[in-house]
Amino acid sequence: MPCILKLPPTICLSKLKILVLKGVSFSDEHSTQKLFSGFPVLEELCLDDCRWMNLKVVSICAPKLSSLMIQDPYKKRWSDSDNCQVTILGVSLESFYYTGEFFNEYSLHKLALLVEAYINVCGSRTRPRLVANRMYTLLIGFSNAKEIMLTSFAVEALRYAAELLPHMPMFNNLLDLDFIDGSINLDSIALLKILQESPNLKTLEFSEGVSLSTDCEKVDSILDPVPPCFLSQLKCIKVGYYNGDEKELSAVKILLKNAVALDRIVISFSKNFAAYLEKRGKQAYAVEPERATFERYKPRSTASTLFSFAVRISMLHQSKISAFYGI
Repeated sequence: MPCILKLPPTICLSKLKILVLKGVSFSDEHSTQKLFSGFPVLEELCLDDCRWMNLKVVSICAPKLSSLMIQDPYKKRWSDSDNCQVTILGVSLESFYYTGEFFNEYSLHKLALLVEAYINVCGSRTRPRLVANRMYTLLIGFSNAKEIMLTSFAVEALRYAAELLPHMPMFNNLLDLDFIDGSINLDSIALLKILQESPNLKTLEFSEGVSLSTDCEKVDSILDPVPPCFLSQLKCIKVGYYNGDEKELSAVKILLKNAVALDRIVISFSKNFAAYLEKRGKQAYAVEPERATFERYKPRSTASTLFSFAVRISMLHQSKISAFYGI
């Protein structure tokens, strides 16, 4: 059960560096604001399963805060106590993690030092438009991040606010972009816009696979125009849980065709596809050895046997990619 936090009139925790609050309900706006303004040396803050009960506005301001993790409570429905606007002033913030359903609005400001940012949207089907707007508001604060991790649900949510995508900020410092917790469609308008605004991206990772949507028709124009990073900066693409179906292969072909500066692609096969290849006796692959080499590595995990291949590429034509997969 949530614990309603009752605070004294005066709060000053002048030496506190790490604070973890779990299952706490904040019910008074004035005392809550004083609490989150009274941490002069706080470095790590975790808000796990906390509720902003009937609070309208809260600011989190800790000048030394370097790590902030927010995991909103799981809720079956919207309630009148939701809809708090939480503003985070993070002049020293280096890592930010959010997991939740955006029952409240979070915005980030003055994050010049941000290194790592993570958003996991747990659900958006009942309030897609509101979730999309709040997702976008949070994403704006990541403009200086060097590494961004987004779940497939987070990217999917943005399509419900398509009119905001043209105003997506530039991610000039972004070097690593990782899509996790589910396969993502390469033709996603939100994904394509993020890529367009990430000119210095070095590594692009689809941790649980990349494919095309079922209604995708114009395959040849998916990366048209080609994101600037594909032409000069993008050096590594990683694709996980590859199953070998036609849409996955098409997505990989599109990536290889357009990423002209690419040095390496790492593909991890799903357990089922790896077993299929083993049955066919495919132990090693080579496509024009003088132009591309494929190296076999040990499985990453004994629990889910994956095969990883590092591919150094000068240029692969689409007709040659299918040979790599033995198709």
